[in-house]
Amino acid sequence: MSICDSGVGSKVCGRNVLITVPKKHPFIMLCNQLPWEKMLSIILDDLKNSTPSKRWFCGRKLKVRIHLGAYILQQMNNLTDRKTEAAIKENAVYQIFCGQSIVENWHCPDHTKIESFRSRLKPETQEQLANLICQHAVKLGIAVPNDLDVDSTIQEANMTYPTDAKMLRKLSGIASTVSKGIKGLITKSKQKTMDLTVDIKTIASKAKAYFFMPKKTNNTEKSTVLSELWSAVSEPVLRIISACKDISQKAQEKLSWNIKRAIDQLLAHGKSYLASAKIFIETGKAENNKRLSFHVDAVSCFNKKKDHKKYEFGRCIQLGRISGNFMFVKKSENVRMDDKKSFIPIIDEHAKLFGKNKLNSVATDKGYYSKKNVKYLIKKNVKEIGIQVPGNTNDKNITLSDDKSEALRNRRAGIEPLIGHIKQGGQLGRSRMKNDDSVESSAYASVFGFNLRQTMNALIFKEKEKTVML
Repeated sequence: MSICDSGVGSKVCGRNVLITVPKKHPFIMLCNQLPWEKMLSIILDDLKNSTPSKRWFCGRKLKVRIHLGAYILQQMNNLTDRKTEAAIKENAVYQIFCGQSIVENWHCPDHTKIESFRSRLKPETQEQLANLICQHAVKLGIAVPNDLDVDSTIQEANMTYPTDAKMLRKLSGIASTVSKGIKGLITKSKQKTMDLTVDIKTIASKAKAYFFMPKKTNNTEKSTVLSELWSAVSEPVLRIISACKDISQKAQEKLSWNIKRAIDQLLAHGKSYLASAKIFIETGKAENNKRLSFHVDAVSCFNKKKDHKKYEFGRCIQLGRISGNFMFVKKSENVRMDDKKSFIPIIDEHAKLFGKNKLNSVATDKGYYSKKNVKYLIKKNVKEIGIQVPGNTNDKNITLSDDKSEALRNRRAGIEPLIGHIKQGGQLGRSRMKNDDSVESSAYASVFGFNLRQTMNALIFKEKEKTVML
C-alpha cells in the first residue's frame, strides 16, 4: 500500500459542484409513486381555513409542493424543523424530492415556515394522510388488505412522572412566573398589602427532601413531609390566584403570551389541584379525576403491566396492520380508547379504506374479546376469527383448529416489532409536542412516516427483483 498526502495542508473554498441523482434513487422512485394530487386534496381545506380571515387567495403564494415534500421528509426521518431545513439545503436528493426541478422559483423553506405548515394541518387531516399511504400501497400491489391484525399502544405525553412533589413544585414555579408578570399591573398601595413573593428555594428544598427519602420510610413520615411541602406551596399560590382575579381582562391582554398562559393554568387548575393533593395526603388515595399535568389536558394513566414500565401517562392509539406490513390508524374518539369498544370502529375503518367484504382473517389479543365483537366479524363474513379468548371462556362461535389459532396468534405477534419501529422512527413513543392537538397529530404523523419508509423499501425490493430477473 502506498500513501498519498495530497491536500493535507491545503485550505478548501466554496465552489459549484455538479451532483448527478440517478432515476433509480430510492427517494426519486418514492417521489414518482406518491399520490401528490390526493394528498393536496386532503390538506387543501386546512390550508384555506387556517389563513387569516380565510382570504387564502390573497398575498404571497404558498408553494404547497415544496412544503408537502419537506413535511414528508421530516416525518420519514423524524427531524426537527431546523434539521429539516438544514437537510434540504445540503442534500441534492431532498431538493429534487421537494420539487426543485418542477416548481417555479423554487426555494428552501425556512424552519419557521416548515413549523407553520405542519401546525396548520388538523389531527384528522394527518390521520387521513397516514391511512392514504396504506391505501395507496394496496393499489401499488405491495400490500394486501385481506388479513388484519389489531393492537393498541400508548403514546406518552411530553410531561414528567406526575408525583405530588413534582406537581406542587411545578405549581409554585407557575405562580412565581405569574407574580413577576403582574407586578406592574398592581398599584403601589395594593402591593404593600399583597404579598406576591414565592419562596422557590424553600419549596424546592422541601420537594427534594421528599423525593430523596429512604425507601423504607413509613407512610406517616412521608405524609408529614408532603404536608409541609403542600403548606409551603398553597399559601403563596392562593394569594396570587386572588391577585389575578383583581386584574382587569384588558390589562391581562397586554401581557406576553407566556405570562397569559401561566395565568390561565393557575386560575384553571391551581385550586383544584391543591384540593386533590390535600385529599391524597390525608387519605393516601388519589381521586379518579386528579390532574396529571398543567399544560396537557388529554392525558390518562395506563397500566399495561410491563416489567420495565408499570405506569404510562398519555393517550391510547389503535392500529391495524395489513399484509405487507403497512399500518393504518383509527382516529381517537377519547384518550383511553378502550380495546373492546374500539374494535368495531377499526373494522369499519378497514372497510372504508379498502372496501367491503375484503377481510378473510382478523387476529387480536385477549383485550379485544367480547361476544359482540365476534358476532360482528361473523356478520361481516370473516372466515378466520383469531380474537384470543381469555382463560375459562368458551366461545362456540370461534371454530378454528388449534394449529390455525396458533398460526394467527403468531401472526398477530408480528405487529409488536412494527409498533416498535414506528415509535423509534417518530413520536408515537413519546411526543415532543406541548398541546393536545399537536400530541395527537404527532402520533398520526409517525404512522405516516412509517408507511412512507415501508413504501420506499418495497419499491427498492421490487427494483432489485427486476435487476435479478434481467
